[in-house]
Amino acid sequence: MSLIKKEVDYAIRIIAYLLGKDELVKMEEISEKLFISQPNTIKIIHKLSRCGIIRTKTGKNGGIILQKEVFDLSIYDILTCMGFEAEINVCVNIPESCKLNPICRITHFFAEIQYDIIERLKNAKIKDFIFDDKALDKIGGMYE
Repeated sequence: MSLIKKEVDYAIRIIAYLLGKDELVKMEEISEKLFISQPNTIKIIHKLSRCGIIRTKTGKNGGIILQKEVFDLSIYDILTCMGFEAEINVCVNIPESCKLNPICRITHFFAEIQYDIIERLKNAKIKDFIFDDKALDKIGGMYE
């Protein structure tokens, strides 16, 4: 089982792609450029919209665009929006559930790992992962 689900990975990719755009982007373009099925793209766009990360405009001239204030969004913020819960072990988040907790070094070990992961995700900013259209076009050409 993956710690980061595919849907969450796609959400990060979508935001990284939209960061490189200054105008509304069609959902079809997002699906095509990032190799994400349209049903998955629609579902993810809906979740990101509910969190206020993106705005959508319907109609012929519609599309998707990021909210202006998301440039410094952390990867952790995106994960949380998508329903991610960092729980390596139940004993870390609910210590009273473990009868060995006061002496259990395993719980402390897992707690350190969980803390480190969350801190790294909070310190990783989406602006450091922007997708460039030229690079994406090069990849797309490889599969044609």
